[in-house]
Order: sequence, then structure tokens, then C-alpha cells
Amino acid sequence: MSGDVFYLEQRYNLNMIRLIGRGNMLSIDYIKKLNTLENHFLNSDLDMNTKWEYDMPLAIYGAAGSGKTTAALDYCAAYSHRVYFTFRNLSSDIAPKIFSEQYPDIFDVRCSDWESFFAELQKHFERAYHVLVFDDLDDRNDKDGFLKELKKYLGRDRKRSPFVILITETDKSISIPCYSYHLQIYMPADIKRALPKMTDEDRMRLYSITDGLPALLSLYDEQLSFDDNLKSFLRIDSEFSRYGGDRLREQFHSSESYSGILIAVSRGIQRLSDIAAFAGFTNKKCGTYLQALCDAGLIDRKKEPSDDRRSTTRYYFISGYMALWARFLMVQQGNPVLELVKLDHVREYIDHILVPEHFWRLCIKWFNSHKNEYEIPGQRIVSEIKDDEGSVFDYVFSSGKKKIFLKIWTDLGTSYGAEEFKRLDRESVRMNPFYDNIYCLFSIHRFKDSMWDISKQYENVHLIEARFLT
Repeated sequence: MSGDVFYLEQRYNLNMIRLIGRGNMLSIDYIKKLNTLENHFLNSDLDMNTKWEYDMPLAIYGAAGSGKTTAALDYCAAYSHRVYFTFRNLSSDIAPKIFSEQYPDIFDVRCSDWESFFAELQKHFERAYHVLVFDDLDDRNDKDGFLKELKKYLGRDRKRSPFVILITETDKSISIPCYSYHLQIYMPADIKRALPKMTDEDRMRLYSITDGLPALLSLYDEQLSFDDNLKSFLRIDSEFSRYGGDRLREQFHSSESYSGILIAVSRGIQRLSDIAAFAGFTNKKCGTYLQALCDAGLIDRKKEPSDDRRSTTRYYFISGYMALWARFLMVQQGNPVLELVKLDHVREYIDHILVPEHFWRLCIKWFNSHKNEYEIPGQRIVSEIKDDEGSVFDYVFSSGKKKIFLKIWTDLGTSYGAEEFKRLDRESVRMNPFYDNIYCLFSIHRFKDSMWDISKQYENVHLIEARFLT
């Protein structure tokens, strides 16, 4: 069971990602933001609103490939008295020996356990403030002894307490109380700033096949077309192709056991019994594997109405990259014949499956983060159930006498204008007067000038393009 987690307030503007275009690569500058976090730790006694308990570390969470290690290494290299350790490929009993060997200027002896490890650290930093970074706590090793001794090390007086950063993918690896910050992934607006020459459509395609992860985005060459980049990605020996298999092996002991399930879901097989039949498992065994994939953040389950009006559980990919990898790259096996014919199939899968799903999620996320702006004071927003399946709107919400209409256009390359809004207007005013309505309209491609003219004329018409989503 994970320890208590205390989330840092957003009012401190702790947005830890800044994109910088460097030729054909993407990189991240975390140093300033990590330094801001450290200053909150050091100066929390001066402001009770930013109180930071000196015996609690900062836990940084982020998916594999989100840039956690890059952040830590750049940060430690920028200042003195910052020490970096990684648990990657190390068991918990051997780690203190290896860690102490890496820094002979700090450790006078090779430490055989965590108690002696932290005793040596305390001896060296007796009068010096320092920062400790422990990376890769997700590796499948017993960390209880380490975390126990770390807690003792932190439990000294404020002046001698170090700033400790624990880096992990999820909070399941940390069993002591900590402050928490989640590394954000790149959003379409971030990609636009880093790769300004890309079209709206290609930007959304790139986001959908990389999940916004820096490790994958950094492989994109802005000097080439999207299709040429895609051809490079699909090579069996590419870093893009290898990432999926590496991620599975890191997360699961017998990663090959999950291949049939991943392939099934990537092909649109969504019900437990059908997935189990495809993978050759019993329903019970398949359910166990699906639960593990859900826990790992690769697969999601949803209860949806079925044809017989009963609800049924269906499974979907959360990760667009892993969906693409399972659908094409996992089964490619280096076959050169497949490489000659599959690019069109891959593009079709991206445009008709991955892009609509990812854009839809981004739009709902945007609305959830902005919906309080549309509330009538004292009247919370509630979702209205639509009986008319032929409605032109995707969602309808109400707040008192106001109604909020959402329309999400997920197709690529189409620009919408005044004619489309007239259709929306006709249906909405049947339900509520125009000036008591709010319209949130989403499009991947840029709206036509006629639609922007409407939004300038009426304050209740909001246009959100993919390039604005953050």
C-alpha cells in the first residue's frame, strides 16, 4: 500500500515541462522548475501556506519515456551537492554496495546495507545541505528496507535535512508519506510550439502515436514529412519499434503472456469472452491479465450498453502508441514483405481509430478543466441524458437555466464554418433560448473565417482547435 500523498498546489505554477526545438529534436529544460520546487522546500518556514515537512521527500511520477531521468540528470549536473542513484537492474540488497562504489569521495567504505549507507551519507554531509535523487523505484525489487532507512535519515532537524527526490512511474513503489508531482506529457499546443512547421493534422497524428512522450517525440525529424517519419518508425530495428517491447518487459515478468490480449484489443475485440477466445485463455485467466494491463495504465475498461439493452464491459487501449505497436509492430517480426504493403493500413488505423479517440479524450479533458467557468453561481453543472440518438450534439449539460452544448468534430482535414453552426443553432434553440446557451465546438483542423466571425459576434460561442489544447 502506498503512503500518504500530498499534492503540490497548482497556484505555484509548477508546470515542469518546457519544450525547446533543437533542429530536428525535442528536449526538456527541467532545471529551473526543479529548482523552484527545491526553493519551496527550503523556504517553507517563511510562508505557512507553502509548509513542507522536512522529513517528507518529493515523489515525481511519470510514464516511461516522459523524461524523468533526463530531468534528474540535468538537475544534478547543474549544481553541487546533488547526488543521483538509480535502482535500474539492481536488487535492493546489492544497491547500497553499488551506490557507495559510485561515489568514493562520499563513501569511505563499501556499504553492505541501507543502514550503513545512510550513516556514511550523514557523516559526509554533516554540515552541508544536499540533494539526493533515487531513480527507477519501479523496478521489481523489495524497497521496504531502503524506504525505512531513508525515513530515519530524513527525520533529523530541519537545518540538516536534505531535499530528496524519488522517481517512479506510479505511487505503488513508495510506502512512506511524500509530496507528489506528476510529470505532464506534451499536448498538441506544446508540439505546435516545438514543431511549428507541422500541419494541424500531422500534429494530431504525432500526438496520437506517441502519447506525447518525450522519448518518442524526440525521434521525429521535422525536416522529413510525417509519412517519411512513419516509415522510419515502422522499421523493426528503430527505437520507436523497440520501445513497446522494452516497456512490456519492464512492466511484466512474462511479457509474452500478454501478446494475444494486446493484439486482440488492438484489432477491436473488446469483450472479455472474445478476447479470451482469441488469446486462448479461460475467461478467469484472461480477466487477471486484463486487470494487470489496466493497473499498468495500458488498457481501460468501460461499461457500455449492449444490443440487448444490458450493460457489458469492453476494453480499450489508453496508449495510442501501444495500440499501434500491438496492431502492427508486435506481429511484424522483421518480415520485409509486410513492410512493402502496410503503410496505407497504418495510416488508416491512425486516422480513423487513434486520432479520433485521442482527440475526443483531449476535448473532454479540456471541458472538465474549464466547465466551472460556465456555471451559474450556486448551480452546478449536470449532464443531461439524451433520448434522441440523432442529436447533432455530442454532450448537453445544464447549470440552472443555462445549457452547455458540446460538439466534437474528430475528422481530419475538414474545416467547419457558419453553415455547420446554423444547424447546431437550430437544434439548440428548440431546447433553450440562444442567449441562455453556451456552445463549445472542437475541431482538429482550423475553423473557417465565417465560424470565427460568429464567435467574435457572440460571447457564448467558444471555438477550440487542437492547436490550443494544453
